[in-house]
Amino acid sequence: MPKTSAYLLRSFSGLFFSIFLPIIVIGSLILFVRIAKLTEVTQMSAGEMLLMYGYSMPTILFYTLPVTFFAALVLTLAKLSNEFENVVLFSFGISPHRLVRFFYPVVALIVALLLLLSLALIPITKQLTKSFISYKSMHAVLNIEASQFGQKFGDWLVFLESKEKEKNILHNIVLYNASNPLEEQILTAKTGSFINENGVLGLMLKSGHAYRIKGDTIDQVDYKVMKIYDTHEYKPFSYQNLKAYWLLALEDRKRLKDLVIFVAISLFPLATLYYAFAYGIIHPRYQKNYGYLTIFLATALYYGIVSAIAKTSVVGAFGFTLLFMIIGMILFYFRVQKRF
Repeated sequence: MPKTSAYLLRSFSGLFFSIFLPIIVIGSLILFVRIAKLTEVTQMSAGEMLLMYGYSMPTILFYTLPVTFFAALVLTLAKLSNEFENVVLFSFGISPHRLVRFFYPVVALIVALLLLLSLALIPITKQLTKSFISYKSMHAVLNIEASQFGQKFGDWLVFLESKEKEKNILHNIVLYNASNPLEEQILTAKTGSFINENGVLGLMLKSGHAYRIKGDTIDQVDYKVMKIYDTHEYKPFSYQNLKAYWLLALEDRKRLKDLVIFVAISLFPLATLYYAFAYGIIHPRYQKNYGYLTIFLATALYYGIVSAIAKTSVVGAFGFTLLFMIIGMILFYFRVQKRF
């Protein structure tokens, strides 16, 4: 049995990583594109981008691992069946249920890892991400470049002829605001600089003109110094420890829904274990391979129904998880255990 266990584990791990690694790479590329969009608003170093990527890794792993495990297990068993290796194992007296028991420790390990990711690491990294974005929004120097159109500061469109980055000095600035449908505002300035007053981002303009266009009327004001501020609200961030974070589920329905879905998805490898064996172990001469269809339908049904029920009933969501697992056991018994 040790050699058999090693062979099964080797076959499973090969397929698992061949599915898992490409998904991680694709997810990472999409994530880097999303992170790169933040540089349109604030300056961000390569190290800070990697930090944001690290904060997102627990979420990527959490949503990737359960489906990858289920898919790899179904395809591993189907491959063994197509090569008649399952028949050889059964002829040696190794029952299908014994094969299931071999994967119990693997399932337990993955479920424990998913619970750690969802109940501990994801809440922590989610809060760290919010804290980082809040900090960058309030303290970073805005990444407004010279000779580029479409850049914004609050409700103002900004254009500047040149910029001295080291001295934080802007030259020949034009700002346009049409947020009020009844009037337009235009500001011009010879020089300017970004300021940060009590955590509020602002722009100090010097030696310029202010215009207000309302219908056929144009009002002009000359000024020496003018300050405008980003009026967008930046809510202060407060960190919660894990206990306080999840205790909020008693009052906040959204937090409760997140908790239920996290736990239910963490149990997905256990809930689908018997489905993998029920449709992965087949006799290739007499049965069709429904492995891919099983992966798609089981995943879609489980995720879809759990997400729908979690909005209204905690007991219903976990009751469905238990029922889903029992149905898998029944299918395994009639499709595999009874026949082999």
